[in-house]
Amino acid sequence: MKIVQVQTQAEAGGAQRISDMVGEGLRARGHQIRTVFMYRKTDVYDRDPHADFILTEPPRGLPGQMRAAIGLARYLRAERPNAVITFQHYGNVFGTIGARLAGTSMIIANQSGAPQTRGVRGILTKIDKLMGTLGLYHANVVNSRWTETQFATFPEAYRRRTSRIDHGVPAPSHRMEKTAARAALGLPQDVWLAVSSGRMAPSKNQIALVGALARLPGIHLAIAGTGPEWDAIVALAESHGAKDRLHLVGEVPPSRIFEFLAAGDAYAFASTTETFGLAAVEAAISGLPVVTSNLPVMQEVLTTEDGEPAALFVEAGTDGMVKGLAEIIAKPELAASLAAAGQRLKEQYSPARMCAGYEALLSPQSFSHGRNPIDHFQSA
Repeated sequence: MKIVQVQTQAEAGGAQRISDMVGEGLRARGHQIRTVFMYRKTDVYDRDPHADFILTEPPRGLPGQMRAAIGLARYLRAERPNAVITFQHYGNVFGTIGARLAGTSMIIANQSGAPQTRGVRGILTKIDKLMGTLGLYHANVVNSRWTETQFATFPEAYRRRTSRIDHGVPAPSHRMEKTAARAALGLPQDVWLAVSSGRMAPSKNQIALVGALARLPGIHLAIAGTGPEWDAIVALAESHGAKDRLHLVGEVPPSRIFEFLAAGDAYAFASTTETFGLAAVEAAISGLPVVTSNLPVMQEVLTTEDGEPAALFVEAGTDGMVKGLAEIIAKPELAASLAAAGQRLKEQYSPARMCAGYEALLSPQSFSHGRNPIDHFQSA
């Protein structure tokens, strides 16, 4: 099949990691697949031979957004794909409209965010609910049991098109030595280093990690990512006299994420809202002990199939992170136990299993019946 994936922005983020894996997996199964970004935000996909951009820079205001939407519709009309897979709020809405205008009726949407009630996201949720209820896309993917429950009050016509495919999470092909990883990234060698990754946005709550850094003078913290909270994070570290122990490495491309994780002694994740928490699961699979906010979805995805926790769950704020990191440092046996459990998640979140789930939804039988329950592609 000729397939186009629609993403909102080109940057190193969780949704983009998923479309990378889906693209790679479906290409390996013989499909022709490209990913189109409504706009280029960073240079991380500039050398990707399977990526295209509608706009080369973020759109400004409504006129810019309309140019991106119209450009996407023209792109899809020129490509004439057999199927379109959409991601994120804007990608779902404009990707579905563009696909329909291009004559593509096999459309799979991804609900990588929970329904919202306020602001622009609230408006997009209402549009998505209408689209799903009217059947403008034939399948609607949720990525965890928790996310699936967030749509329980939506109309039955919407919910019957919903299938759960847990995210695939890649595993490192080899274990890089900590010394080499730190040298490659310019990180200090002889320190205890907590690492974290993700867009520097309020919901990711890296501010809490910097607060913990200030109260744990024996540790260093490295963060991979960029975003609007960068200046606030630096300012907080400066105000607490901890700037020399904070290491901001910027955006790390997917091809180097395991190199970054190999540099750490533990992974810290203080996010206040997630639908899966790909970055934290990725860190656990890489062999790091994980300290994470105790969101219900994090407890779901960071528990092995036999019920063993693969992370230390704490309150999302600074107090919780201080307590969790201090406990990991003080109890090496706990750190080792969490790391071992995390590595057992590898099969639970196999990218191959995820891609098989998408391929099942793309089958003619799935399309003709409007929905294909794929329970065997879900984690326990």
